[in-house]
Amino acid sequence: MMKVKFEVITPIFSGSGEDYYPNEFFIMNDEIYFLDKNKFLDKIVKEDKLDEFIKVSSNIDDLLDFIDENADESVASDKLYADSEVIDDLLETTSRPISAFIKEKFEFKPIIPGSTLKGVIRTALLDYAVSKQKKEIEEIANKDISNLDAKTLEAIVFCNGSRNKRGQLFLDPTKDILKALFVSDLKPINYTLKAIKPKNKPYKKNKLNSIPVIIESLVNGEFEGDIRIDKSLINRDENLRENRFLRNLSVDLIKEALRGFFKKVVEIENKRFKVMPIEYRDFNIKLGKFAGGGSKSINQYRKIFIRQIKKTFDYQLSVWIYEDMPLGWGRLEFKEEQ
Repeated sequence: MMKVKFEVITPIFSGSGEDYYPNEFFIMNDEIYFLDKNKFLDKIVKEDKLDEFIKVSSNIDDLLDFIDENADESVASDKLYADSEVIDDLLETTSRPISAFIKEKFEFKPIIPGSTLKGVIRTALLDYAVSKQKKEIEEIANKDISNLDAKTLEAIVFCNGSRNKRGQLFLDPTKDILKALFVSDLKPINYTLKAIKPKNKPYKKNKLNSIPVIIESLVNGEFEGDIRIDKSLINRDENLRENRFLRNLSVDLIKEALRGFFKKVVEIENKRFKVMPIEYRDFNIKLGKFAGGGSKSINQYRKIFIRQIKKTFDYQLSVWIYEDMPLGWGRLEFKEEQ
């Protein structure tokens, strides 16, 4: 088992799928406070305002006014920093939610999901295999690699060219060598969450596109977790043991794949997008919802489909930014094996 540390470089968003709605928070001193409903109810009962609360509850505008007038720090469960632009947006509407960052169930602190980091590693390993063993992949597929979709490439590289009953290349999870790779959730050492409003910058235009979305984002922090490769599982399982592309799966191989993949991503994006450049250091990675399709598809063979115009491109056409910083960048540090 190897310990890994992750440091936030630019704002990162990994969504929980949940939202904070206006009746769940209030704004005070240009900060967002989350409402502890039990404490708030106790407060208004003590102040003999329960009847008034019940009366206004059927109208969202009246309810929000009542919360703003009666809530204070004593009824807050937590608070969230925010820009003045975000505060103004929230005050102008009664319906705009804040998209929540994913958190631990019990301590309610942000985490970097192990599945997210494993997905990053998977993309880098696929890119590595394609760059090193292009001819062998083409022989298995009986096609030029440029004509293969990502799922077919994964079936060849991770599942050793497994096929279904009809002879089609098939992404079979029982034969996937990465089932021997275990990545824990990365838990915080320290962190700062902030409500931000990201903007979208096209690569051929200077105009920024604002969208009506506010996200609870990591703007700095350090996280720790574990990576483990179950060598005994690989040795026991014939499908994994005979994988011709990644049977020598190791942390060193993962490092090499991450380094090669993200050096190229940094180079492409620094050249392509006129935003704050990222200085590459081992092991920069890009992750999260707003990281963009370029960092989630393999170099040289990208096929990024833009639904709005129904066309495919070799790289994403825009980048998500906050204060000129491209979203999603962090750095992994590999610690000694335990």
